[in-house]
Amino acid sequence: MRLKTIIFLFIGFGFLLLHFTSCNTFNNTEVKQFDAKGTFAELDHLLIQLHQIDVSDCTNLDEAVSINEKMRGIIEDVRSQKEFDGLVNVFDADKYKISFLVSQDKQFGVFSWTTKMDCLGHHIKNIALYKSNNEIKTSSLYGNPLVYIKITTVELNNKSVYLLSGKESVDKKPSVTKGYTISNGDLVESQIPFPKQSSNEYADSITRY
Repeated sequence: MRLKTIIFLFIGFGFLLLHFTSCNTFNNTEVKQFDAKGTFAELDHLLIQLHQIDVSDCTNLDEAVSINEKMRGIIEDVRSQKEFDGLVNVFDADKYKISFLVSQDKQFGVFSWTTKMDCLGHHIKNIALYKSNNEIKTSSLYGNPLVYIKITTVELNNKSVYLLSGKESVDKKPSVTKGYTISNGDLVESQIPFPKQSSNEYADSITRY
């Protein structure tokens, strides 16, 4: 009789333990749900803080570096295609201060912002997110950072090439176009010819997502 009681107690304890474990797993899943709008709101909040920093005479650089690192961490923490798609679906260029350009095929996107770290030689930050092998990868873009304002997708040798058009500062006219493609899971700079346009034609063709 005593043995049966002990067995029933163990079984009951096991059910309770399983119940609490399931609840904790469910709660953790809820906590970890990705909030695309919250992500943009957080990036905008940090960007506002960044722009309020006085970096004249190269002061307060530690604070500027810290905020830029937080922004970089938030973007690089986007790990799944579902999270990336969430960002694409909620982004509104008229609502958010951070720049986020997305290719027409929604496989490639670029975040850009001014860092206020001119004294360190880093005026603009560009971080690309792209889909590869059912996951999202991140990459800082090669070469001189630019303020990107347009992405055009062209097909070359059965591969999508993303042409990023940008300028060296917010008050300059677009002057530079760079090509990138995804090869073996990596983002690779692609040097390809593309038609040149006059500055007026170029300006008329600019679109933003």
